Amino acid sequence: MSLQYVLLPIILCIVAGFINGSYVTPSKWMKGWNDEVVWLSYTLFGFILLPVLSVFALDPEIFTQISQVPRHYIELVLVGGVLWGISQLFFVLALKRTGLAVSFVVNISMGTAGGALLPLLWNQSLLGTKYAYLQLLGAVIFVVAVITTILAGEARRACQETHQENSQANSSVLYMILGVFFAILSGLGSIIQGNSYTYANPTLSHAAIENGATLLPANTIAFTLIFVGAFLPNVIYFACLAYRRKSLSSLLQKGAATNWFYALLMGVGAWGSVLLFCQAQALIGGALAPTIAWPLFMIFIVLTANFWSFVHGEWKGAGAKAKKLITSSLVLFIAAVIVFGVNSINKPDQHAVVAKTSSAGQVTQQTS
Repeated sequence: MSLQYVLLPIILCIVAGFINGSYVTPSKWMKGWNDEVVWLSYTLFGFILLPVLSVFALDPEIFTQISQVPRHYIELVLVGGVLWGISQLFFVLALKRTGLAVSFVVNISMGTAGGALLPLLWNQSLLGTKYAYLQLLGAVIFVVAVITTILAGEARRACQETHQENSQANSSVLYMILGVFFAILSGLGSIIQGNSYTYANPTLSHAAIENGATLLPANTIAFTLIFVGAFLPNVIYFACLAYRRKSLSSLLQKGAATNWFYALLMGVGAWGSVLLFCQAQALIGGALAPTIAWPLFMIFIVLTANFWSFVHGEWKGAGAKAKKLITSSLVLFIAAVIVFGVNSINKPDQHAVVAKTSSAGQVTQQTS
């Protein structure tokens, strides 16, 4: 693989990670909307309108081009999307309890480790190879970075609560533990999301390309279906919550246009980053491309989330120990980026990796 095909995917993952790690930021600029209304408006843009409209704009025939794919691949990504959508509800709950940095780190770390390692289980011929060992090394460095970040968050909490009453401190500890638990539940959804894509994308993209699609829409359609699946639980939950709290009317109140624009920016951040990720993994090429691009994408999301947490003052008064720990975690995240980036050169030849496409044992290979 030439150097340009190593650097360009990394650059795309950097930009994608920055955009995704920033997608929550516009919500802080909205005025007059409750949380459930903010997330309902984001759901409309980020989970249904932008994914469906963009994939049709890229290729109006994309759904026809994958119509002959075995049905269980379509069902897999839709169900994976629903489960990921449910997990995103827990992510919203985690954000309120642990803050931006810790919520993103716990959530993304699980998705990264799962996305980098689980695909090796259905490509067991790769076990024992240099590629597998470097994937494992990158995942281990990432997990250590995550643990360091959590320790930094705990050190920050302890420092900021030095002058609080014991009862308040104990309550805050329980609040933090609950937030981390919600973040873990959301992380399980990230694992499902990433592996649904990694498993189904080679077959879906191959079918689309064989029927005339170009690389980007062919490698995006699986994620489009995942987001469509995620739309259902999110729109139902937030619409019902807004109805119960009588806040639906604020969607049409005077001055709401500005908030709708910010909701659009959130959607662009979430879905636009996915388009860049899909282009990055398409450039890497092969059935295992997502196992390289996905960890890089996740790492840059975490780095960006930490950047915004500093900007928003989450680490104000955190103390020297917390700041030292969070700096160490950032160094480890960068080290993981280097490992995953270098490992893209070691990716096995795509013709050596096949995926089952039917219960009859037929196989297909991704063309890129």
